[in-house]
Amino acid sequence: MNTLSMSAYSVREHLGPTGFDFVDQEGKPVSIRFDYQKLLDLHEFPARARAEFGVDGIELVQFQFDGFDDPEIDAFAEALADSDVQLLNIALDSGDLLESDPELRAEHIAELKRWIARFAEMGSRFVRVNPGSPFSPHHGEEPPAHLVAALVELGDFANAHGTRLLVENHGGPSSDPVWMNRLLDAVGREHLGLLLDLGNFDALLGVVAAAFFGGEATDPATVDLSSLYAGIESLADRAELVHVKAHEVGEDGSIGHVDLPRALAILAEHGYAGPLTVEYEGNGGDPWAKSARVLDVTRAASVAA
Repeated sequence: MNTLSMSAYSVREHLGPTGFDFVDQEGKPVSIRFDYQKLLDLHEFPARARAEFGVDGIELVQFQFDGFDDPEIDAFAEALADSDVQLLNIALDSGDLLESDPELRAEHIAELKRWIARFAEMGSRFVRVNPGSPFSPHHGEEPPAHLVAALVELGDFANAHGTRLLVENHGGPSSDPVWMNRLLDAVGREHLGLLLDLGNFDALLGVVAAAFFGGEATDPATVDLSSLYAGIESLADRAELVHVKAHEVGEDGSIGHVDLPRALAILAEHGYAGPLTVEYEGNGGDPWAKSARVLDVTRAASVAA
């Protein structure tokens, strides 16, 4: 039976101001900030997640901390040690491993190693890095050699620190299953595994990004998601961790945009029995209640499968 987990990102609207940095499609650095209300400290999340959701695992996103020297990291580590919850994964959104400048790329790798070592100390089972910026343009179907080398280096570093390096289909070329399969083959399973996100495929990412950045809205119901389910099919055998992605929860309890029972059934057909982490990305309302609804559907679908 699958272990169920909850990402702190699901309740980000109650965890205070946050933001992240990335490289846009033209290679320019961009910073985005969100002035969320703070109703809970991050170090309180493990106990609250256990009480609210009944989960055995949690995930964090690195940019929810205010840099590597944020005292909240130590407070979180102490609270985690006192809880009966496992830190399943830390999503690291620092750096750009597709960066072609070797000196800049070396700086990014060094920064990622600091984060990996810190969360490995907390017993994180996995550490997820991005194989490039989520907004990187897709140049061909072959991952560049410098990206492969960077992931081999980081994978060896993670192994030496007792954790497992993952990449995620997370925008840019990584959301192309053909490209992702070739990347995983090139790096090798001894160095790298896959975090499969059920919603992060090209068919849906354009719709979500437009809404996220205030662009022209598209009704997701009009979007053909057949390629998304084909992408899940293509990557399912490689998955070591899965993000159960939901973008909205309606007042009637309906969940969009991915048909979660259908997606989870695909995983079951491929024999996936690993962890399932709910990652609710919707806005407004009570994120705890909406995340709980996604978790309930996930639990029921995983049992049925």
